[in-house]
Amino acid sequence: MVILVMSIALYLAVAIVFLALNKALPAIASLPFQKIGVGAVVQKTGQIPAHMTGAIFPHSNGPIYREERARIAALDFVQSADEGLYFWYFSDASFKTVLGVREKDSTFSKLLRKNIVQGVFDLSEHSALITADFARKNNLKVNDTVHFGADVYTIAGIVRSNVSGVMIPADIYITMRAAQNIAASSREMQQVYHFKDRDFVNVIALDVDPQWQGDKEKAIKKLDEKYIVFSEKTFSAEVLAQIKLVSSLGTTVFVALGVVVLIVFGLLMSYNFKTREKEIAVLRMIGWSFTDMKKQFIGESALVLVVAVVLGNVLAFVSLFVLRMQKVSLTLPWELSAKPHFLPQENAINRTITTNLPITFDWVHFVIASLVFVVLFGIVGSVLLRRLRSLMPSAFVK
Repeated sequence: MVILVMSIALYLAVAIVFLALNKALPAIASLPFQKIGVGAVVQKTGQIPAHMTGAIFPHSNGPIYREERARIAALDFVQSADEGLYFWYFSDASFKTVLGVREKDSTFSKLLRKNIVQGVFDLSEHSALITADFARKNNLKVNDTVHFGADVYTIAGIVRSNVSGVMIPADIYITMRAAQNIAASSREMQQVYHFKDRDFVNVIALDVDPQWQGDKEKAIKKLDEKYIVFSEKTFSAEVLAQIKLVSSLGTTVFVALGVVVLIVFGLLMSYNFKTREKEIAVLRMIGWSFTDMKKQFIGESALVLVVAVVLGNVLAFVSLFVLRMQKVSLTLPWELSAKPHFLPQENAINRTITTNLPITFDWVHFVIASLVFVVLFGIVGSVLLRRLRSLMPSAFVK
């Protein structure tokens, strides 16, 4: 019976851990987006210019025009959308990464506003914000200037480095209109793109409905195969590789183990009846009814289940506590943290997000899993109790 109790307890603990990991999976896969507060990022496959001079889009970022953005924003699962224009700027003096953002009521501007460490939030014409890292590397401070060719921008404020969690990692933030003008005026960009107008972006951040059931990437790519979509799905495979328990193989093993535990429970109960046949016959001879015998064995089985469930819950609680201490790592694709490959000092940023597993102690899981176990094993036990009717006293009394 000790083996049976331990088997049930261990499997119950695995079941609760399995439920907790399944619940944590979406949270883990969405970690790269949590810092900017969106559910997906859309870009568009771009072209490579002949020369790296002036304003250049990263090679994964082609222009996305107004009508295209309207179609994306109209998708069922999109609750709101923000836009950015991200580009590299090459000059003889320096290399810069720039993000143009909407000044008011946008995801990016709100994020910047919250992370000002010096100066003020000001993205009006010819004003710029820079990161603390960029300020330190270039010995810049508030009210200094940064140049894009003949265009001069005054530094209004300095923001914390990596405010977007190394996603779309800009050194300089300017207003969207200014960024569009700089990009559209670039000779290299004019040679690879025929700009319809100057109302274009190359990054779309989507706030999505978490309850929407479907493939977001497929829905967006259906609009245009050139779209590059980053969402929970992008990182799910990487998470599953680290948490094998909730992978397809882990699920198969989990179900198979459950079947084995139920079979073992049934076999041990049958063996228990077999070894106690004489005892059962004697009890029947001295006046015990079938109902009395049934109550006896139900009580014994219930005791086994109660002990197993309590032990299983304790093991599950300890296991979840240990799991919360474990780390999970996600590596951002280059497209989401684009820096030129040929500039090692710029490209050597850490694209890995490492965090503790976001495991929560959900008491509902504990209760539901325990009840399911009691019901399942109770059903198996009830079926086996029918054997008591076939055990007649005369078969054992000589």
